[in-house]
Amino acid sequence: MITQEIQLTLARHSRWLKDRPGGARADFSLQELEGIDFGGADLTDANLFGADLRDGTLMTAAAEDGTKVVNAESSNLGMERGSLKGANLSGARLASSVLAQTDLSGAILTNAVLTDADLSGAMLDGANLGSAKLTGIKVKDTNMRGVKLSNTSMEGVDLSGADLTGAEIVISVDSLPDDLRDTIRNHEKWMASFGAKGKRAVLDGAELDNVDFSGINLSGASMKDAALTGARFMGSSLNMADLSGANIYKGKLDKAEMNGINLSGADLTEASLTEADISAADIKDREGNSTGRSWPANLSEANLSRCNLTAAILRGAILSNSNFNGANLRGADLSNASIDGARLQGAIITEAKLPN
Repeated sequence: MITQEIQLTLARHSRWLKDRPGGARADFSLQELEGIDFGGADLTDANLFGADLRDGTLMTAAAEDGTKVVNAESSNLGMERGSLKGANLSGARLASSVLAQTDLSGAILTNAVLTDADLSGAMLDGANLGSAKLTGIKVKDTNMRGVKLSNTSMEGVDLSGADLTGAEIVISVDSLPDDLRDTIRNHEKWMASFGAKGKRAVLDGAELDNVDFSGINLSGASMKDAALTGARFMGSSLNMADLSGANIYKGKLDKAEMNGINLSGADLTEASLTEADISAADIKDREGNSTGRSWPANLSEANLSRCNLTAAILRGAILSNSNFNGANLRGADLSNASIDGARLQGAIITEAKLPN
């Protein structure tokens, strides 16, 4: 039996949605709603901050009068084809809930727990899922256009069936599976201690799409054939690292230090490398003194089409048979680089320093 107070709140919310006098947005923050039947309710733009909806009532669409109650004994929230558009569900506990075809567009789901939830066919366009736990969720045919997934835990999530057009997906290193996170942190220790502690990172073939490595020292790491679509390395150190064959489509490597890096055969289509230093590495002896020799960065046969290399430093780099079609090389330094067989059709080379 719904209480008079909640009934009044919902009535005011309905008026608010229709922009009628006496309307007010529903706010159920910190409210005890156990056992309440919301059948037929439209909670668009409702504030359910910190809600625990794991024992909610299962609702689905009815042919005649909107939503209807299907199973009041449901152990998890189900709101198939319901509306939570713009709702504040920050910190909501929605593990194993059924939200198939629910309108969650523009909803705030930061820090929400959606482990094993069913979001098939849901509308999440513009929703904020920052720092949410999405482990094992189902997103088949889900509209996730423009969704924000900053530092979101998505272990085991298959996004192949979702529409991610314009989505902002950023995964922090600390939210990675334990083995990958520990590998990266141990590499940092290895670099900081000059090899005395930690261990060199070998992440060949690893799935690291959209991971934010910004500012992390990955010099000397091996990431051959790694999946790094949308990965961020802004301001990172990748000196002498091996990323040959890696997929770094739309990666962000602005101002990264990449002296002597191996990017041969890598896919950097539409990546951003503005002001990145991809010049030769100075080879030093055990005491840290220069030997007078250098190790060139290798980008042979790399795909850099439509890549932004504005003011990038590629001095002495091996660019043989690489693809720069449509790339922006404005102000880039390619002096002494090897460009035999490189393709530059449609590339912007204004103010660029090209090999003699």
